Amino acid sequence: MAKIIDFKNAKPRHRKPTVDGEAIRLMQLADEIDSVILRYLKNENIDQWDIAGVLAHRLGTLLGHVEDKEKLWDVCEKVLKQQAVIK
Repeated sequence: MAKIIDFKNAKPRHRKPTVDGEAIRLMQLADEIDSVILRYLKNENIDQWDIAGVLAHRLGTLLGHVEDKEKLWDVCEKVLKQQAVIK
């Protein structure tokens, strides 16, 4: 799957990095989201613009339930720009 998140919790141990349980769950979530997106892009032939719109809508709904929305939005914007290679 695509690299979505740089997991900073991975710690080297005996030259092999280990990843904590929370990071593993986040990687699994990212893989599942990627799988759904790819399925709809390829098999269901839904336009990437429509998928991006749906994802933005869902993220907006999620942010509606979070405290400190402005701080979290700043993080989301930074990650979105970084992943999309937008300066």
